[in-house]
Amino acid sequence: MENVENNLADLARRTFGESVRKFRVANQWTQEGLAKSLTANGINATQTMVAKIERGDRPTSISEAAVIAATFGIPVQSLLPLDRESATASHLGSLLTTFHTRLERLEDLRLEVSEYEADIQNLLDEWDDSVGKCTETDREHLRSLDIDARPTAENGMRKMLRGKYQETP
Repeated sequence: MENVENNLADLARRTFGESVRKFRVANQWTQEGLAKSLTANGINATQTMVAKIERGDRPTSISEAAVIAATFGIPVQSLLPLDRESATASHLGSLLTTFHTRLERLEDLRLEVSEYEADIQNLLDEWDDSVGKCTETDREHLRSLDIDARPTAENGMRKMLRGKYQETP
């Protein structure tokens, strides 16, 4: 019987924590931001405490659960489904929310990388324009400064960009 009780207690803590995380993410709050809001509402909370609650590593008192729910503006029951099926649905919903959040972040990062690649291509084009205007005297002076003043196709800069930062050449 004790093993079943521990499993149910673990499931309850984990489900509660996943619900807290789901509502925190939905409100676009950081763990630190939620901790500050909880502290303002009467719970002496820290980011570490919020992280432990979300992982299901920290038991939460009824009064803390009530304050957490009030902070989100939801009934406390929304944070703790009462049956195993609801707990499983909550867990899967939390995983799905995390998946979509991470997928959106990945798309943002891909867009940012694409913008950086375009910026680098523009820099390389500017390099080639500037190098094309150099006289032999300019090139000798630049060599003395350890600057390879050849076009990017010759000095390997474009190849470096393709080799290090692009999946396909």
